[in-house]
This record gives sequence, structure tokens and C-alpha cells, in this order.
Amino acid sequence: MIQISDIKKTYASGDNKVEALKGVSINFRENEFVSILGQSGCGKTTLLNILGGLDRYDSGDIVINNKSTKEFKDKDWDTYRNHYIGFIFQSYNLIPHLNVLENVEIALTIAGLGKKEKRELAVKALTRVGLFDQLKKKPNQLSGGQMQRVAIARAIVNNPKIILADEPTGALDSETSIQIMDLLKEIAGDHLIIMVTHNKEIADKYSSRIINLLDGEVVGDTNPYNPSKKEKIQKNDKKTQKNKSSMGFFTAFMLSLKNLISKKGRTFMTSFAGSIGIIGIALVLAVSNGFTSYIGKVQSDALGNYPLTVCAISMDMNKFTSTDTKQDDQGDEDVDDDMITPYNPLTRFVQYGHYNNITTEFVNKVKEYEEQDKLNGSTKLNAVNYNYYLPIKFITKNSNNEYKFIKKQNSTSILSADTSSAMNPMLDNVDFCLEQYDIIYGSLPQKQDNEPFTTQMLLVVGKGNKIPFSTLAQIGIDTPTDEMEQYEKLSIADIVEKEYKLVLNDDYYTPNAEELENITSFSKLDITSQTELETAYQNATYTCKICGVLRLKDDASEVLKPGLVYMQDFEEFYAQSCKNSIISQKEELNRQNGNYTLYDPYEIQVAEIEILPPFGSVQAINFFLQAQYGYSLSSEEAFELALQQIGTSKIPVNIKFYPKNFAAKKEIISLINDYNSTKDNENQKIVYSDASEFLTSTLGQLVEIISYVLIAFAAISLIVSSIMISIITYVSVIERTKEIGVLRSIGARKKDITRVFNAETLIIGMLAGLLGVLVSYLLSIPINAIIISVAGGAITSNIAVLAPLTALILIAISIILTVLAGFVPAIMASKQDPVKALRTE
Repeated sequence: MIQISDIKKTYASGDNKVEALKGVSINFRENEFVSILGQSGCGKTTLLNILGGLDRYDSGDIVINNKSTKEFKDKDWDTYRNHYIGFIFQSYNLIPHLNVLENVEIALTIAGLGKKEKRELAVKALTRVGLFDQLKKKPNQLSGGQMQRVAIARAIVNNPKIILADEPTGALDSETSIQIMDLLKEIAGDHLIIMVTHNKEIADKYSSRIINLLDGEVVGDTNPYNPSKKEKIQKNDKKTQKNKSSMGFFTAFMLSLKNLISKKGRTFMTSFAGSIGIIGIALVLAVSNGFTSYIGKVQSDALGNYPLTVCAISMDMNKFTSTDTKQDDQGDEDVDDDMITPYNPLTRFVQYGHYNNITTEFVNKVKEYEEQDKLNGSTKLNAVNYNYYLPIKFITKNSNNEYKFIKKQNSTSILSADTSSAMNPMLDNVDFCLEQYDIIYGSLPQKQDNEPFTTQMLLVVGKGNKIPFSTLAQIGIDTPTDEMEQYEKLSIADIVEKEYKLVLNDDYYTPNAEELENITSFSKLDITSQTELETAYQNATYTCKICGVLRLKDDASEVLKPGLVYMQDFEEFYAQSCKNSIISQKEELNRQNGNYTLYDPYEIQVAEIEILPPFGSVQAINFFLQAQYGYSLSSEEAFELALQQIGTSKIPVNIKFYPKNFAAKKEIISLINDYNSTKDNENQKIVYSDASEFLTSTLGQLVEIISYVLIAFAAISLIVSSIMISIITYVSVIERTKEIGVLRSIGARKKDITRVFNAETLIIGMLAGLLGVLVSYLLSIPINAIIISVAGGAITSNIAVLAPLTALILIAISIILTVLAGFVPAIMASKQDPVKALRTE
């Protein structure tokens, strides 16, 4: 039972006010067919809209089963319309992009019913109105009478208590009108039908009660109803206690999807316009990513030439380039213009050099990282070279049959943090080395069965078979004099097979006693005496030879220095021989006794300093390091360092990292920084040298800057696209205004309307993102072809490469931006007045 009591409603029309209802009071029975008659403007439709909860009364009350609606909120009215009211409109108000079955199901969907249940109820309702064979047709494929039957099926599908019909036959011919009215008459048997009509004949024929309105007041009622007290206090109908109405996001999504499909052309154009910004950004990122990868590859190839190096002595560039260190050039404030102040710029190299105390702890940390990389398939490192100084010594004969003593140098450059020597070991990763060099003469070293190590060596030359004559002099090959303006070329055939007699520690150092405990000193081989050199040459146990020549490839990186290169097993053998030598055993015995006596003065050789005296004691070593580098070693550490002179020190002269790419190089730097974080004293920290760091940062920053600028330009188009989508969504709101009214009339909430349009922008954003990514992939084909063509062979692989993850992120950005762009129009749609929305044509 529904009761309306003293309902008043006033509308503002410009500066005037129009009283649509002037205190209307009517009681309705649970089952009756009520017709409301009156001339246009008398308040019939206003009363119907207020009864249906589409409009609000100004004063009075509507009581539904003894429950007042004065305190109803929007959600209560939505639930009321969905569960208690069924609307039948004169213009049918079907949703054009839904078929017949979906138009009826929508009310059940909002009511929260499951798919199977709502399908059964919708089919049942359509069967009742005689449209079982029209389920899949769209509204524009039906006649007027059939569309009104669909509207009736939608009104009754949820079994509402009240059906409100607004001129249900107003747009139908007389024959169809009779069919519709017969159907309503049948339905009135178990429903309350309130029909607004201007046709008195239809009202008289079909209605069980006629109410006449005039100027907003009831002027006649053929069958008034006054409920008894017993009826008034009956329990509330369970209908009013149903769950709240709700439209799931999936329903909103499907509504919008079907609407967009019905407008394929405009949907495509909108999505394409929205994708322009995505295309721009995608192409920029694709090209940027490709160039970054290409530069990374090019630079990675050059990394062999510029390894990351940890050396015993290196330049602390932070100090060297700081403001304070530049005061040398600025001079003092009190300058005597009549005087000049000479200074040696090399003093700054010493002053700002850093002594790296390469400890066993650090070496173990590096080796652990190297082993882990090998277990992972060597994805980070091409090689790690631990250069332990071995005083490798040879005696060879020149073309004049003169004996010449040569020794591996251990001179460190503060600037490059590199150890210069004409004799160096082959890297562990031989294949990596051979990728950079061609064998132009002879063959690779081969170990003979009767030899404890590989005695064959290689001569390494640079491009054009060039090699510094100073390097040739260091390995005992006759060289032209410095005064010659043009150097004579040397025959490779004359160099290959050149013999070198290996001088071991026991050949070089002679103790003054036979018993280890009694030794107090050692005498050394006199390298200035041809007699002693000849004797040592003739008595040498091992003979080494040059077996081949390696030349650096034109497009390769220099990973081996020009000069002699011996194999790893040669270095291992020499290191072991040094360890087993008498002088080494004596020094170890001294260490155990706490006696740090040096039998051969230790030399710290710095390339930028021509003369440094040898240090005959650990105290002298410490004095120099403290004075020049601000670092003091313990006696044990200084002694360990000095053992480099006899080849038994566990401290590497340097460690060279050959990373495969710059990402790996960053990991190595991070490894060093992690180690440094455990050291409180700055002097205990490791300072690395990276000759390619400036090139790396400059090129990387250049690519990033260009990418950011291009992305900024592309982002402008993305913003413009978003604004356009916002406008198009607003246009869609206007176009779908009547649909908004229909959805509100069957119980959709404001948030449900917002969901519908948010779903529409989400779909457009998704289509725009997918379209943008697809077009970007297609455009990358000609772009790559153009780049390869313009590069003239310098670039042979695709540059424009859009990563799948980047594509997914761009699609997500497209969705987010379009949803944000359509948010305001969606809110505007939810605030539409349902009464005005239903009147929209």
C-alpha cells in the first residue's frame, strides 16, 4: 500500500514560480488499475515522477507500507525504484545499443541478481508480453508496439509492487494501443498500475479507478480508498527491505563497450587521436632505448681498452679537481710582481695520489663476485686480471752476441693507475683476448709434454704492426737509437724463435751460508758483467721462445699491452719457484721470528717521478707512504708489500676488471663502494680508476637529455589527446542523457552512472594504448630501415626497439590519463536530473 499525503511541488521558471502540485493526498490499494486524467500542465507527470522517486516533493509525505520517505536518501530512492517501481514510458526509452533481452536484464543486473537467474526471469517476462522470438534484436529492428512490450517486460521483470505508466499508448496506433492496454489490464491483476493518460475512453474502459487533476489539485476520484487502522499498522512489505541496488563494474564496462561498438567509426577515430601521444612517446623510448643499447655495445667493446682498475697507487680525482687544490694556479694574494715562482706540476700528482692498501679481504671479496658471475654464466665479466708482481727475469743475446739482462718492470702511473711493463700475462679468458687480435705470424703457445709450463710466448703489436721501440728495448730486441729520425723496420721472422733464458730467484740471489738459520745476507747476480751473464745463460734450466705475433684488430679493444705475453701456467710456475726459493724461505723464517729484514731493497716505482730511492727497511717504506700519501702500514703489512721484490707477496699490484657492459661496471663500482663503507679511515678506502667514466657519463647524459626533450614534446600531444578525450566523453554524456535517465529510473545509483562513463574512458584509453603500441611497432620497421641506411654500415642492427615492459607501461599510462580526462564528465553525468534526462530527445 502507498499513501501520498499533502504533497506539494513548486518549480522555478525564470523569476516566476509554478505550483505543479498543491497539497495532493491519495491512497492507493495494493492491486488496482488507476488512471490519472487531466489536461496538459495539471501536474499528472510530476505526480508520477514523485511517486517513482525520480523527482522530490517540497513538502508532505509519501508512505510506503507505513514507512515514511521523508528521511530517504539518494541510495534509498535508488533501491525503491529498483525493487518497488516499474516504469513504462510513452517513448519506450530503450537503450539502443542493447538487444531486447539485455534491455530487460539490465534492471535485474542492477538488482544484483546472478547471470543465470536474471536470464531466466528476463526470458519469462518477454515470453509473457509475446516477444520470445525477438530476444536478440536491437530496438531499431522492432515496431512501436514491440518496443512498448519490451518496456513493459522491463517494468515487470523485477516483480515490482507498482507500475507507473506515462502515456503508454501515446505513440501507438489504435490497434496496437488496444493490445498494450489489454496486456496492462492483465498485469493489473497482481500489481498496482498508475497510468497517466489524456485518453478518457481508454481510462474508462480499462481502469478500475480514475483520478482527475486540475491545476495541481485532485478534483475527482471515482473509487477513493481510505485504509482502516488495521491496514495502517500492518508490517512493512519485505520488498522495502531488499538489498541495495548496485551496478557492478563489469556491467558498466559491458554497457559502455556495446555503446562504443555501436559507434565503431567514432570509437576508432577517438582511440587513434588518443594514441598519437602514446605513439610519440613510444617511438622516442624505442629509439632512445635502441641508441642506449647501441652505445652500450659500442662502449662495451671499448671497455677492454679502458678497464676499471684498482692499482696500488692511483689519483684521487675528487681531491685533484676540488677548489682547494686549484689554489696553486691562483697564487697567493701577496704577489711580488718582480718575482716568479717556479713549481713542478708533477708534485700535485704525488700530493693527490692515493695509496690503495689492497688487502686480502678486498681480494677475496672480488674473487667471490667473480666466482658468482661464473656460476651465473659469466653475464657480467669478460675477465678479471689479478696482477701480482713477479720479478720475472730473462737473459737473452742480441745480434752482436752480447748478453742482456731484462726484468719485468713494476712502474705505476698515478694518472692512469696502470702498471707499465713490456712483459704481461695472458688473461684468464683467452677467447676474449683472441676476439680482439689476429695471429699474423706463427701460432698460439703450446705446452710441450716434457715441460712443467708453457715456455712459448707471444709478441703483441698494435695496429699497423706498430710497437714502441722502448718496449722492444725492454724485451732485449735491438732497437734504433733515439737520434734517428726514422726507425728501421724489423723482420718478424727474425724476432720469432728468439730465445730467453729464465732466471729464477735461486739463480739471482746467492746466500752467504748453506743453512737457512745461518744466512745473514744474499749477493745478487752482477747484471753489468758479461761473464756472469754468460755463465747464468749457459746454466739456465728453462729456455723460452717467441712462437707467434698477435696484432690488434682494427675494430677491437686493446686488452693486451704491446710486448711479450706469457701464458698463465708460466706465471704460476714462476710464482711457485719464487715461493720455494731460498730467499723466500729465509724471509718467511724472519717473519715467524718477528724479524722484518729486507735482503733486497723495495722499490716503489711511480711513472710520474723519475727517481725514487729504494727502501731498505719497512720503516723507510712507511716513512715514504706517510709523507706522500698520508697512510701508515703496520710492520707486517709493509713487510708483505716489500715481498713483491722477490715475487712472494700476496698483495696484487693491481686488479683489472673487464666488464661486459656498463651495467656490469656499475655493479663493480658498487662492490668497491660496499667495501669502502666498512672502512672508517678515508686512507683505508679503495680508489678505483676508470678512464672511460667521462665518456660513459657524457654519452649517457646526452642520450637522456635528448630523450627527455623529445618525450616532453610527445607529452604535449598526450595532454592534448587527454583534453580531447575529455571533450568527447562530455559529448558522449550529452548523447547518452536519455540512457542516464533510463538507468536512474530502474534504480541505478549516481556512482553507477559514474562507473558507466569511467568504463567508457577506460576502454578508449585501453584501445588508444594498444593502437599506439601497435602503430609504434609498425613504424619502427621503416624507422630502423632509414637509420641503417643513413648510418652507412656503422649501424647494422635495429635501433628502434620498444621493450614489451615499456609497451605495457605506456598502455597503463594511456588508460590512467583517459580515465582522469573523463572523470569530470563522468561526475557531471551522475548529477544529471533523471526527469530532465528522460525528456531529452
